[in-house]
Amino acid sequence: MRTCVIHGDMSSDSAADQYPTVNLCDDCVADDAKQGADHQIVSKEGYDPDLGDACEWCGTTADDEAEANG
Repeated sequence: MRTCVIHGDMSSDSAADQYPTVNLCDDCVADDAKQGADHQIVSKEGYDPDLGDACEWCGTTADDEAEANG
C-alpha cells in the first residue's frame, strides 16, 4: 500500500481536488506505471493509514494486501 498524489478534478479551483492524496495498493500502482504517458499517479510516498486502509481505486485493504504478499 502506498500513499500517492494523483490527477483528480482538474477543473476544480481547489488544489486538493486537482491533486488528491490517496492510498493505492501495490497492484494499482504497478498497473498505473504501465500506462506510460496516460498515468494518473503524480508522486508516491510511504503508506499513511490516516487516509484509510483501502485502495482508492480497487478497494483492496491493507490487510488483504499483506495477506496476499505474506
